[in-house]
Amino acid sequence: MEPKRKTMLLLALGLVSFVLISFFAWKAVAASRPSVSERWALYIEQLQPESKLVILSSKQRYTASREFTARLLAAVKISASIELSAWADVFYYVDAEEPEKWGIDWDKKSRILSLTAPEPDCLPPAVRSDTIEITTKGGNLVSNAVFRLKNEAESMRDDLSDDLLKRARETLSDSALRQKLKESLAAIGGKFCVSMLGVEPVDVVVRFAEDKVVDNAGLSW
Repeated sequence: MEPKRKTMLLLALGLVSFVLISFFAWKAVAASRPSVSERWALYIEQLQPESKLVILSSKQRYTASREFTARLLAAVKISASIELSAWADVFYYVDAEEPEKWGIDWDKKSRILSLTAPEPDCLPPAVRSDTIEITTKGGNLVSNAVFRLKNEAESMRDDLSDDLLKRARETLSDSALRQKLKESLAAIGGKFCVSMLGVEPVDVVVRFAEDKVVDNAGLSW
């Protein structure tokens, strides 16, 4: 073999070897990188380690009333009512404890992040104790009836937290509230893209687990 041809052959072999080594090295690096889903789980864990991702809070006023009837002696019966009102802070969240319940898709070409999240829930409302007001209505109440009314009021106060949680959860079916929750989660998704993917998304589309499969609500953050 002529020296010139031999040199060219060696150069060609060297180039092929370099390309192959570079390719496998790139594959190894790419394989070692966490997936988008894994990076999302890490981001959420850093954001809120307790695995409940709070996405919205609101201040709400609740009122409850109870009718009360008392019999005095044998013949006299009186009627009264108690109304209890209070302000409470309600925190809505999505469960981030099980990453497999989430759907994360990043379209690198269009720079669109799609998030499918578990159904939202809410924490027990934090009642602002200094805002609790109890009023009673009833004519000609005598002392033992007032005492009974006070007991009823205290009972209502004890039941307040459970009642507020029930009412707060009833709001989760409200379409306007669900839209706000999606917008809030979309904002978190946008920050995730910038922080963990190093790119600002064109759009972040959010849907919850029980939403219809076709959801045209693209939510820009």
